[in-house]
Amino acid sequence: MAHRLATMLLTVALSLLHGHSVGAAEKLDKIRFTYAPLSASGFLWFIAKDAGYFEKNRLDVEMYFEGASPIMVQSLIAGENQLAGGGGPTVVTNVLQGGEVIQIAAITHTFTTPMYVQPSITSLQQLRGKKVGVSRLGAVSHLTADSILRRAGVGDVTILQTGGIPESMAAVMTGNVDGAMVNPPNNIILREKGFREIVGAKQLKEMNLRFPENGVMAKRTWAEKNSDVVKRFIKSLAEALKRMHDDKEFAMKTLGKYTKVTDAKILEESYRFGIDSFFKDFKTPVEGMRLMVDQLASSRMIDPALAQKTPLTAYYENRYVEELEKEGFFKKLW
Repeated sequence: MAHRLATMLLTVALSLLHGHSVGAAEKLDKIRFTYAPLSASGFLWFIAKDAGYFEKNRLDVEMYFEGASPIMVQSLIAGENQLAGGGGPTVVTNVLQGGEVIQIAAITHTFTTPMYVQPSITSLQQLRGKKVGVSRLGAVSHLTADSILRRAGVGDVTILQTGGIPESMAAVMTGNVDGAMVNPPNNIILREKGFREIVGAKQLKEMNLRFPENGVMAKRTWAEKNSDVVKRFIKSLAEALKRMHDDKEFAMKTLGKYTKVTDAKILEESYRFGIDSFFKDFKTPVEGMRLMVDQLASSRMIDPALAQKTPLTAYYENRYVEELEKEGFFKKLW
């Protein structure tokens, strides 16, 4: 009798344990997330993944690298991924073409991509008649280069599409272009080899080139149906930013893992770039969005008449971040 009772109790205990495990597993919402480039721009998703913040917020996130923002937008439209790291002109272009991919969080509010040039070039004016490499035409690196050259009054510059940030670095190193838009850690490699940073992140801020180029994108309808998932994803990135501020060693180690960079000096400067670039306020800045649309229109990258008819709110949704603010999440975090 005692043996039968013990057996029954053990069976019940195992059943409850199994049920608890299944229940815990069911609470993890599976998300496919795509990002580009492999640089300090991805600091927050790298940290969120390796520090376990996604799992903490009941998310099972699969991360995939893509070549550029336009490709990521297409993957969102096709339903291959639910969320993507990025923003900027691809969101605007998609909406004006009838799409519904929007920005649901912004982690940068200004341009951040530095411009590097050949050692012999000492001023932006010397780029007249020369070539500048960008990842893709219409991508953020292209808009950054265009903004820098326009602000400096430098015309007659050929913009060449290289295919990606590493390819832009290679193009300037081989002399195929005279300048290139290159993010850390690749830009630090260029500087170590004697190439000149003619415009850096600090100068971009001083030039007041406001532009919400980096953040999180999603299809509007998907985000509306999965608002709680969206908020938990944003919470994970905010916690990653806090960890980045508090744990420099872990942040640099994580960046090195994903970028395959082992040089301590490069990782150190990449870390500083991230700290200086990322904003604690994840709302998409309205004025920055306005300036971006105006720039795209003046550059004839979008239809100016159509852009004028389209409200700015068609490109972004701040309610997810605002709800977290009302819940006191960010105040408690910081």
